[in-house]
Amino acid sequence: MYKQSIQNIQLAILPLDGTVFNLNRYRYNYTHHFCESHHLSYSLDDFYHHLSNMYDMYKDCPIQTIMSEGLFNAKIEREMMQYLTYKGLKPKDGLLELIEYLHQKNIPIAIMSTHRQKDAKTYLSMCHLDQKVHYIIGSDMVSMPLPATEILENITEHFHIKPENTLVISSFEALNKASCQLHMNIIFCEDLKPAGTYEKETSYQTCHNLFEVLNVLLFDRYNEMDMYSALLGMHKHMSKQELEQVKDKWQKDYPDDSQLNQIVNQTYAYHLSHLNEPVVKDGSVYMQKTRPRKTFQFDDENEQKDFFQESTPQEKKEEDTSSTKKQTFSSLNKQEEEELTALLSQINYKNHSPVIHEEQTDESQIDITDDEEDSDTSFSWLDLVFNFIYIVATSFLIIFVGIIVYIAFIPQFENDQGFFHILALLFQGYYSIIEACFKVFFNSLHTIIPMIPSYQDYFMHNQMFSLDGVQLFNIFIFQIILISFIKIIIYILRRDSDNEDYS
Repeated sequence: MYKQSIQNIQLAILPLDGTVFNLNRYRYNYTHHFCESHHLSYSLDDFYHHLSNMYDMYKDCPIQTIMSEGLFNAKIEREMMQYLTYKGLKPKDGLLELIEYLHQKNIPIAIMSTHRQKDAKTYLSMCHLDQKVHYIIGSDMVSMPLPATEILENITEHFHIKPENTLVISSFEALNKASCQLHMNIIFCEDLKPAGTYEKETSYQTCHNLFEVLNVLLFDRYNEMDMYSALLGMHKHMSKQELEQVKDKWQKDYPDDSQLNQIVNQTYAYHLSHLNEPVVKDGSVYMQKTRPRKTFQFDDENEQKDFFQESTPQEKKEEDTSSTKKQTFSSLNKQEEEELTALLSQINYKNHSPVIHEEQTDESQIDITDDEEDSDTSFSWLDLVFNFIYIVATSFLIIFVGIIVYIAFIPQFENDQGFFHILALLFQGYYSIIEACFKVFFNSLHTIIPMIPSYQDYFMHNQMFSLDGVQLFNIFIFQIILISFIKIIIYILRRDSDNEDYS
């Protein structure tokens, strides 16, 4: 077995389905309920040991007696995507802190998935993580499933980094096997099952969650330094001259052993840092000698703290200054006062003068006005019906054109690039606004009138439409309301403009 280390990590690989999100757990729950409903036996161990990629996960499984593995996988991916789009998706606890630490160390992050790259990008974008990683690869981009090493080799070749300088935060057995074949460094983070004997033997460390992974990256290097110190003859009570003598002795005795010299230099720098300052600083890690517990904080915390300490008094001073300011208005001069007085007198004269032209109006003119008002009221209902039909037809036409465009350019939308990627993003943003409006509407009515279903019940337990059908219906209704609102605004603006022209 090769020796693993976290001393010189230049690349971090995180599996999307079990380390970043709980997608493997969702998939197992779906598979478990499906097998139960069809009276099939399929345990957690069977699912765990079949984790490889989307094309091989369900081979030699009892599900094949009901449908092919390809159809079953497509069914899971489609329905899980719809469910998580509605429910929302959160990364695992500690992931954001781990990503922040890797960014501060300038360690690139590669996300690999046992499923399609397109789905991996979609899930990451749900949590706004797609801009925080440097490379995304799915099982549709390689031909050999795990435990073959093709997908890992693809990642290391992309970054031009050696496997021994790569850290894999694994969450299942097949990934451990592939990483071991390439002699990569592995930290196993438990997901579906606790770490077994094989996972412990093939991993640098096993952890229960990502916070423990972060602690390993932060503090295990110091445990290694303590171990190397005893072997090299260095300890914390030695002076700088004594440390230099030990370092020079090892380098003189083994001048050609680059690995040993690297360990000697690192151990020397570790003890030397204790002599130079009471706080040992390693990138983003601060270790106080007087503290019995290990703590960490990021480099930008002190900067942010100083910034707030400096800005708060200044803001307070600005608020005090602004509060003491009083608005002053210059008085009118004599000419402006005369013009204002003349204007007010004219207005008062018009208000108190009798309306003569109304009394002297011809009866024929009054009759014509009355006839016009009667004709307007008689045709108002007919206009309302035609406007409603026009609005419904317009909403239906927009949806129809959208479906035709999507069907005609399905390959371009699936490639998710260029102009069609922008269209897909616009549609996702548009539908998120529609869904938010429907959520507020249904949940508010449900709170007031419990007989009205909540939005979740309306969406998930709709007996008339499928999930895609409910989405189309929501868009259809929202567009009717939106077009009606626009037509009302146009009508009000036109009426105001006509009134101004008439006056």
